[in-house]
Amino acid sequence: MKAVVARLDRPGGARGLDAEDALEANCGYGGRIDGVDTYRFRYLTSDGKHRWDLVVSEEQIRDIADGLLIEIEGSPFELARTKRGTPTGYPLLVWGPHALDALHVRDRFELETAIDMLHDASIDQPRFLRLWSAAEDQLVAALWDEYNALYVVESHEGYATSMGDSTLRESYVVADPEGHPLTVPLADCVSWEYARRALLQFVEEGDLGDVATDGRIPSSLLMMGEVDRVAAIQARGQVPTELARSSLGIVPSAGDITLPVELGMEVAAYDSVPDELAMPLGPLEAAAWARRLVDALQSRALIELVPRANLDDLTYQLAGLLEEHDSAAAQSLEAASWLARKIGLLRGVATMFASGEQLQVLLRRSRHE
Repeated sequence: MKAVVARLDRPGGARGLDAEDALEANCGYGGRIDGVDTYRFRYLTSDGKHRWDLVVSEEQIRDIADGLLIEIEGSPFELARTKRGTPTGYPLLVWGPHALDALHVRDRFELETAIDMLHDASIDQPRFLRLWSAAEDQLVAALWDEYNALYVVESHEGYATSMGDSTLRESYVVADPEGHPLTVPLADCVSWEYARRALLQFVEEGDLGDVATDGRIPSSLLMMGEVDRVAAIQARGQVPTELARSSLGIVPSAGDITLPVELGMEVAAYDSVPDELAMPLGPLEAAAWARRLVDALQSRALIELVPRANLDDLTYQLAGLLEEHDSAAAQSLEAASWLARKIGLLRGVATMFASGEQLQVLLRRSRHE
């Protein structure tokens, strides 16, 4: 509560509080629920098996922070189910923001192939995936070569985080499908041999097998446990049921979208592009989109411009790239990574920090006002 008070007392600190996860800590999350001074917090016990829902006023928050209030009423909520749910349907694997970045798993071999491909891609850049079992257990994985962290966000045993070498102090950052960064401590990571086995075990049994865990979870992942398979699929409209029809399985063929390919870079082409992306842009629309994209990149500190950069010239250059390559970049992570590098080479750009995944999200969000 001291951290909440510090946030409220900052200039403009009361803005952006009207969301369930506007305020986050290792022990829970919360936000304002009436737009005035009433807040709901969800406090998680250290074993990951229980949650307390607490509704408090701003005055109570300040009293708690000052030590004047030491007890309030709360509603208990059991996070750990007493038994595993009955499996229905098929597991779901998601690795990106688009409909093709997912697989409704009908075959174990295809699941094994998909996670192996995602891990192979993580050697160059960390990857983020979500996995639902047929019994609605849900896991989040951050993959980076031999540093693979597993976070159970929903299961009959409650929350869990994989445990690796506790002496490691470094970390890496991976972007989730919405472009939000997740800092992954190397101490949470296990080798791919262990992680791969745990992912397959989780789909079948809802646990991580022989991977050591503890009952904590990064606060930024807490809300993911409230999204089940049906909601995840509905948000995408349609999910492939065969790996060959997903973004991992589609290969270039005659008539596919093509890009200039740098030496050593493979670009996955797509058989089709959503209608809204296939519609050609005129010069004025492309220029306006380019300016919105630059603003979005700057607001998130994902691009650094040279001093006194000519924004009109930069917008003109970027508009040309968007007119030619936006459809492929929106659909292919490899193409988006290529486009991010090309943006970094434009006149007026000092450094481009955005990854391909982050650029994909901003392309879609900035395309229309």
